[in-house]
Amino acid sequence: MLRVTDPQESLWWHLLPEEVRTLPEHLAFVDSLLDDERFFRPFRERFNTRVGRPTIPVETYIRMMYLKRVYNLSYETLVREVSDSITLRIFCRIPLNRRVPDASTLKKLTRKYGPEVVEELLTLVVQKGLEAKVIRGRKVRVDTIVVRSPIKHPTDVGLLADGVRVVTRLVKRLQEVGRGAQTRFRDRTRSLKKVVRAVGYALRGKLKDARGAPQELTLRALEITRKVVSQAERILEEKRCEVRRMRGKAAARGKQLWQELHQTLSLVTRVMAQTVMALKGVRSIPDRIVSLFDPQARPICRGKADVKTEFGYKAVLVETEERIITHFEVHQGNPADSTLLVPAFEEHLRVTGKVPRAVATDRGFTSRANEAYLVGRGVQRISLPSRGYRSPPRKEFERQRWFRELQRWRAGQEATISLGTRKYEWQHSRTGGHEGARIHLGWGILAYNLTRLAALSRSAA
Repeated sequence: MLRVTDPQESLWWHLLPEEVRTLPEHLAFVDSLLDDERFFRPFRERFNTRVGRPTIPVETYIRMMYLKRVYNLSYETLVREVSDSITLRIFCRIPLNRRVPDASTLKKLTRKYGPEVVEELLTLVVQKGLEAKVIRGRKVRVDTIVVRSPIKHPTDVGLLADGVRVVTRLVKRLQEVGRGAQTRFRDRTRSLKKVVRAVGYALRGKLKDARGAPQELTLRALEITRKVVSQAERILEEKRCEVRRMRGKAAARGKQLWQELHQTLSLVTRVMAQTVMALKGVRSIPDRIVSLFDPQARPICRGKADVKTEFGYKAVLVETEERIITHFEVHQGNPADSTLLVPAFEEHLRVTGKVPRAVATDRGFTSRANEAYLVGRGVQRISLPSRGYRSPPRKEFERQRWFRELQRWRAGQEATISLGTRKYEWQHSRTGGHEGARIHLGWGILAYNLTRLAALSRSAA
């Protein structure tokens, strides 16, 4: 059952001195901003049920997630800090005689509410800034970042070893449920560990005959993986009917393990196929899996000399002259920047309701279609530097003072991205999958916008 607020006021607050009950200036502004009834609308529209146990109040959840991202805390540290601080308890609307929500509860709610709720909250924050005339949106700059997944650098042998280890663990757990499987399963993780170590020795030149050794060892790892997958598939088929006949908690546990094993085997099969392609010399493999634990992540090479290939998701950010992020979008793979400008600008117009007078981007977003689109939208000054050869008229156009000033202003978005990366962890997702990256980046941008609005309001007062 959804609880938006806690209607019961604690008497303990009235026993505290006024100085203790007074929030710091920035928290007081964020507290008053989040009191708007519109911030509860996304939760009521999607999760307004009257059955089951009551959830923690939505106002408490939003404030705790804000503190988590502002102070860059883990869920466990967040719970501990809020429990020990009267000020943070007052901000989160948690009375002194009640427990702070568990870290596991916050994790489950974050996944449950999903990215759509976070994106709608971000829209409401931007609209609140527009209503207060703190955000004017006369200039807009657009850039992209990579939201990295917490995975190690992938190799074919490493992915095969991960697959064997995960499949072996799931098979053993599935065999513990019910009466066991008729097919005997052999644990080959130790054999594959020896292959992984041998590959490392070969690459470091510690083997006497290292020429061709990595390819031979990869073939050996592939053969071991095939045997493991073959045995696991037979056990999976044997357990199908048995899991269906189970009842109670054992049935739920058995179905969950069966489904996890089924999905893992399909991923390992894809890894085996791409390993075969790599051994044949194929270097361009579409939708290549780089991690079994985040199969939606993709290798992203941004073409910068000081940045190596990154693994995760590509995100586009739209920012105003007040350094407020009005829109973000997380994409799978590595789409060209030039294809991201139009949809991002459309979302900016939907959120703000006004056409900016100037737009500035780097040369990755430049195309004739994008410039024509912005002209058609009524943008007066468009600063999109050309790529490649520039004709004399184009050189004169880009040498104009306003064009160069917009380009210098556009470079300031790197400072915003740097702040978001260091303080709000925009580029390091702690939640797996594409949806998890959207949730992680969304809460980081929401916390940044709220803090930025508090600073703008104090300076305007």
